Amino acid sequence: MTFSRTSLSLLMAGLFSGAAMAAPVEVYIEQELSSNATDESVYKTEAGAVIDTSENGYVYVGFDDQGWLAAGYGHSFALSDGWLLGLYGELGKWEDGEEMLLEAVVDYQLVDNINLFAGYGYNRSGQTPELLSDTAINTNQFIAGTSMAFGQFSLDYTYTHEKRDGSNGFISGPGGGVDFSQDSYRTNEHEVVFSMYIDDWRPYVKYTYFNSGADSAEAISSSPFSSNNLPLYVPVDSDHIWTVGLAYQF
Repeated sequence: MTFSRTSLSLLMAGLFSGAAMAAPVEVYIEQELSSNATDESVYKTEAGAVIDTSENGYVYVGFDDQGWLAAGYGHSFALSDGWLLGLYGELGKWEDGEEMLLEAVVDYQLVDNINLFAGYGYNRSGQTPELLSDTAINTNQFIAGTSMAFGQFSLDYTYTHEKRDGSNGFISGPGGGVDFSQDSYRTNEHEVVFSMYIDDWRPYVKYTYFNSGADSAEAISSSPFSSNNLPLYVPVDSDHIWTVGLAYQF
């Protein structure tokens, strides 16, 4: 996982939908059911909380069982009738690195139960999924979506387009090492969250489709990792992710 998209999706649903969070605290837990990771028998479980600190401010904390931990703060500003500016900052940590996320999103209330939003995000990461040493990776994000509420149901859609810097690194070991390099590339992510409100409970289902413009990453191994020192090309796959979750407000 490169950034905490899961938590941000929930925050957007709570802030911008017609079924917005009315209680000062919402806690959630969610389970990943199907993805490339689950094909390898890795089933991620995530939990977190959104806590109001003022009328327009909130704190987010979240973690999962894969070693991710994050905390963020958001604040909304009324620009005019129907227009809202949301600012959000988050720091995350992994077992192999850390990251910083900043977002600015403008929301427009189209009608009573439909909101549209668009904005910009910036992510700076000091880790790579390949567990290699690396220079910091900068990622620029364009965000757009809509939130719709229908009685006790809500439907939230978020589209994220990313431009990610290229990266390179090296990891050493007894008698050899691995050089890693990858060109800059773009990704597209579509996320749909369907929620149902039952008193203070909110069960939801989330579908995420991730498509990468990166063909491959190149890794050149030296002995004893490889006997011939030829480059290895690791594909960067697209993914279809299904997740179920349950949130509680109090």
